[in-house]
Amino acid sequence: MGLIDIDEGEDSPSASSSFSVDLVFIHGLREHGLKAWTDAKTGVLWMRDLFPHSQYKARCLVYEYDADRLMAPGGLAAESIYDEAVGLINHLIADRELLDAQTRPIIFICHEFGGLLLKRALAYSHSRNDVKIDHLRFIFRSTYAILFMSTPHTGFSKEALIMLHSNSHLGPNQFSLSLLGHSETLQEITDQFAPLRKNFHVSNFWEQKKTTHGNTSIYVVERDSAAPLWEDVVRGGINATHSDMVKFGSHQAPGYRLVLATLNKHVKSAPEETARRWEQDLEIVRRSREHEADNLLRPGRGSSANSSRPRRSSSQEPYPQSVPASSKRAVQSTESLESQDSGSDGPSTPFINIHYLVRQRSEYFIGRQQQMVTLKERFGTVRPRSGRKPKIFVIYGLPGSGKTQFCLRYLEENRHRYWGVFWIDCTTEATAEESFATLGQLSGKGVEPGAGQLWLSQTSDPWLLVLDNANDPEMELEKFLPASGNGHVLITSRNPAAQIYNNLGTVRFHGMDPEEAVTMLLQLAYPDKELLCKSLDNRELAKTIASELGYLALALKQAAFTIRRKLLPLERYLTSFLGCRKELLSRPIIQSATDANIIATWELPFTGISSRDTVEYRDAVDILHVLAFMHFASIPLSIFTSCFDGLKTSNYLKIRPLVLVQSSSTQAVEDRILAAARVLYEHSIISISESDGFTSKIGKSRRVPTRYFTLHPAIHQWARERLSTYDSQAWLSCTAAILEHSISANMDTSGRGFRRLLLPHIDSCLLQLQNAYGAAKFPQTPEQATYFERFAMVYAEAGRWERAKPLQLRVVEFRLEYFGRAHRATVSAKRSLANTYWNLFHIGKCLEVQHSIWLTQKLFRPSLRDYFCWPVWKPTYLSHMQTLDDLTRCLWLAGKNDLSRQTGERCVAVLTQRLGPDDPLTVSAMFNLARTYLHLGNRNAEALRLLWYTLARREHFFGPNHPDTLMVVNELGVALCAGRQQLDEAEALVRRAWEARKRVLGEEHAYTLWSANDLSKVLVELRRFGEARELLEDVVVVVERTLGKTHVGMAMTKGNLSRACMLSGDWERARELLTELEKIVTKEHPDAIYLEWGWAFIKLYHDKDLDGAKEHCERVLQTVVDTKVLPVDNARVLDTAEMLLRIYQGESREEDVKKLKKTFPDVGTGKARLLVDFLPLEKLIRRRTQERLAALQG
Repeated sequence: MGLIDIDEGEDSPSASSSFSVDLVFIHGLREHGLKAWTDAKTGVLWMRDLFPHSQYKARCLVYEYDADRLMAPGGLAAESIYDEAVGLINHLIADRELLDAQTRPIIFICHEFGGLLLKRALAYSHSRNDVKIDHLRFIFRSTYAILFMSTPHTGFSKEALIMLHSNSHLGPNQFSLSLLGHSETLQEITDQFAPLRKNFHVSNFWEQKKTTHGNTSIYVVERDSAAPLWEDVVRGGINATHSDMVKFGSHQAPGYRLVLATLNKHVKSAPEETARRWEQDLEIVRRSREHEADNLLRPGRGSSANSSRPRRSSSQEPYPQSVPASSKRAVQSTESLESQDSGSDGPSTPFINIHYLVRQRSEYFIGRQQQMVTLKERFGTVRPRSGRKPKIFVIYGLPGSGKTQFCLRYLEENRHRYWGVFWIDCTTEATAEESFATLGQLSGKGVEPGAGQLWLSQTSDPWLLVLDNANDPEMELEKFLPASGNGHVLITSRNPAAQIYNNLGTVRFHGMDPEEAVTMLLQLAYPDKELLCKSLDNRELAKTIASELGYLALALKQAAFTIRRKLLPLERYLTSFLGCRKELLSRPIIQSATDANIIATWELPFTGISSRDTVEYRDAVDILHVLAFMHFASIPLSIFTSCFDGLKTSNYLKIRPLVLVQSSSTQAVEDRILAAARVLYEHSIISISESDGFTSKIGKSRRVPTRYFTLHPAIHQWARERLSTYDSQAWLSCTAAILEHSISANMDTSGRGFRRLLLPHIDSCLLQLQNAYGAAKFPQTPEQATYFERFAMVYAEAGRWERAKPLQLRVVEFRLEYFGRAHRATVSAKRSLANTYWNLFHIGKCLEVQHSIWLTQKLFRPSLRDYFCWPVWKPTYLSHMQTLDDLTRCLWLAGKNDLSRQTGERCVAVLTQRLGPDDPLTVSAMFNLARTYLHLGNRNAEALRLLWYTLARREHFFGPNHPDTLMVVNELGVALCAGRQQLDEAEALVRRAWEARKRVLGEEHAYTLWSANDLSKVLVELRRFGEARELLEDVVVVVERTLGKTHVGMAMTKGNLSRACMLSGDWERARELLTELEKIVTKEHPDAIYLEWGWAFIKLYHDKDLDGAKEHCERVLQTVVDTKVLPVDNARVLDTAEMLLRIYQGESREEDVKKLKKTFPDVGTGKARLLVDFLPLEKLIRRRTQERLAALQG
């Protein structure tokens, strides 16, 4: 192996001095030495027999390397290329030194892999700057031109690799797999060569004929890979196969004249330009050394040798060349961050770890100790503080390289340093939001977006947050990072671009260090047999296995457990693994060397499981197929027991787990599921945990499970993608049915905690359904529509109404088409959609849907006897009464109180007669009617009677803290406040509802914020204006973050806050709030009336601007008359009319007074003061002014 000079007779120094250029030929992987360039039919070696090398004074050298060694099992991918590249440079240097031809120009002609080898060699030569080894840089200086002949710059296809290894039953080794398209190894070579390419004249040629092997014909190197769209590069095709394109049998052979012309041009210009390049590069090196010398003389500066050798273990590389410049700036800025913290922290303060919300434990971890120490040093000391940004460190790298396990071990070893440790699953935005929702629930702030981050931002105790699996480049990770707080953040990702989020540093995980990898493999395979771990023979076998696994921690762990369970002995594992990997290469699931390595380690044991015919092994296969379509973490065992009854009769499914069909009881289901799970656990495919850290911290419920299954994300993906299209859709439908049947139709309160655990699994299942069927094509059957209906019920219960709405819309659309509008399933779907609209404050859409239900139920009744009622157009059957109750509630929220009263009274009367006063449906109707009475203003006594009654009934049925009970408690307090009596009791009731909602629903739930607004009204009545204002200022921030600036809740909150500001004398803040409201409230919206009223009040009572106040009042009243957006007896409308009446009376405009009273009959009667929405601002302001005057006189 080495250089072959084809002019064997011209080897003397005197003869060599006559050459003006060296042509160096580097072969590919399939053919070696001179054979790679010799035409098989004619025996012509073209560079000797055809090419006029004597005429060009060109010395032709063929470089031969050991391709068989590279392609044998056990080689190191990156290191193998590096070693061969160094060998190439050393051979060239030695040859040229012996002939005293160091400055002679070089033109390289490289076939296939030979081009990759050269690119790596030139990068190595260019990096040799030290004075003792700068002779190695001579090759870089002397290289003038390169002809790449079907070089796979971006990699081989899988088909090409299979063909290259067609004669081996073991298939491609790790080195070959590293040449797959867009691999990390190729990317590293590309990144190193890219900045050097402009120094050379480059030509890329590709094959134009396919190579045939057996029944397969392919391009060994695709055109896009052989000739990327580089600038200033010659590109051309050669009408020959991959092998023949570098074997020219005659001057007329395809491609010969093209290659000859290219060489002719470069040989003529090479000597002069190369001499100039030598001068330029010598000057560059001289300046670089002067700069290094200056740095060494400066205090506190130093330098280290720059080696381009690839490193196997994880490295402290700040950033690769492929990462955006913004990432590099972020890394470079960390020095100031560290210096700011160092020296002022002092020793770490010990902490009692209160919160440790981590869903799993580290199952294996050996090595990376230096990175562990480095990370701890980077984070620095920990002590209580506030008012700073969190420190963020990013760990990125290959899947299965141990990123998650590294973080888990760091957490376990350092939890004593932190008050709280929290784990966020960032696989998707939905899972991240759900994890933070659980965190917000723990904090008591609720499940609304941003609640968890806000909690961390506000605490001064030290915390550690892990954002795991943040792989999606489209995810906006910024919104999941707390804006401030005394915290440390660890981000793990496969995406190198995630480095942009760091402000402290990054680390890139490749495979493990080779020795650590071998040690881990043997220790996990033989945990109690130290002699077997130290055996030299075993270490040698393990070394080859570890190399073929790419030193990936996850693959090593899986291989070790396969050996440990005696499924395959150590000495047979490699052969079985390579054979399995070869078979897998043809599957679409394999896209990279990492895929092939990891997946093959699971396929081996899973093939053993699926070949067994016992019950637990058959169940294990079925269960894995179901788990594949749920979220990979914390899958409750009780999903299977909860769905048992429903799924057993679901004969429409193509596939069902036998355990759910054959079992006779839920206990039998649980026993068989656990037996199957143990099989998967023993083969290291899943992990089983006895409790869930999140749930145990939040609270307990008799329905919350205590046993969970978890898969590694890569295993989860493999389990799903290994299935055929048919099986995938069948098991996906089965999984959706399992989730659906685990959700009780009546949504019983005791199952609330369990249903919340289903959210990430519902998210995952829905995503897979969308990918499989497309958003527009699903649901396709009534059963599939039921999936969506149940999933939407869980979303709605959790307050995720925006997530529930599109599912409900599609269910309604499907059922309208399939069943028709009168079918009870269609009506039920419409009712759920209307309820979601109500909670989203989409009142117009809510009324539209409910009106369509009402009209349908009038025309199409359940039975003939339901038509025999009087009056006939007013049916009395129960489903219609439920619709009337829904309408009562929606009409009340829309401000149409008179219509709401009519529907509510009829509903209560019929339900009381048919079901009795204690039935939950009757009680619900009573509550909605009471709320309407309260806002009418003249039925307060009846409202209070109904509210006290419904409170007693709901406390009896549901308990004191049920959301429905708290709804009554809150409304009862508001009713007492409206009567301006028993204000202390009113405050106690509304405060009770507010505090309980904070505990049950969360501090930032929409209903909790509603209670806060109502409490502010009571505080205003109690003349505690400062408290009301302080409360609402906090609410404004929360509403903006959770509901948005334009939500109706924001208008309500800012309206109440503006009135509190007026009463507390902060008129400027009141103006500011009204100005903000003008930007978000449209003129057609009822809130525009309240806005105009606010300006009128300020103009009248503060500015003393009667004309301005009059203008606002008249605009309000004219809008009410023209648009009827609010009734004429609305509290705010009447209060506006009262202000305008006072202005007219002061100006003695009697005609205008008469017109005003005619249009608004209740003006001047005092009715406005009886309404719940009325705020007696004038009276309060006058009272406060009198008190101030009295104080001054005193």
